Amino acid sequence: MSTKRFSIAVLIGGLGTKASLVFLWRLVKSPVLSRLLTTYDPVAYAFAERLASLFYDPKRIAPGPGEAELFEIALVFGFAMECLLVGLAVRWLVRRSQGAGHGSEVPVR
Repeated sequence: MSTKRFSIAVLIGGLGTKASLVFLWRLVKSPVLSRLLTTYDPVAYAFAERLASLFYDPKRIAPGPGEAELFEIALVFGFAMECLLVGLAVRWLVRRSQGAGHGSEVPVR
């Protein structure tokens, strides 16, 4: 696999993994899955909370219609963006280690 496709593959893999976990949680409503989706992924959880609070009033007691679905979509999207950033970082490290010193030299005439 080329390094250009690696970050996209990590993005798609993360998107599929998180989406399947959210779908499974909607079917089973397991507290273990809920903890896995929120506690162990704090960046995507914070992103989803902030995005949901932009569209819905966070001061209400009960969530509005569609708020739970927006939160879940934002949770999946946030994790996918995390995976993309990890894939880009790994790609950058691999390219840097493979071409150490080749791209940083100034050509001499």
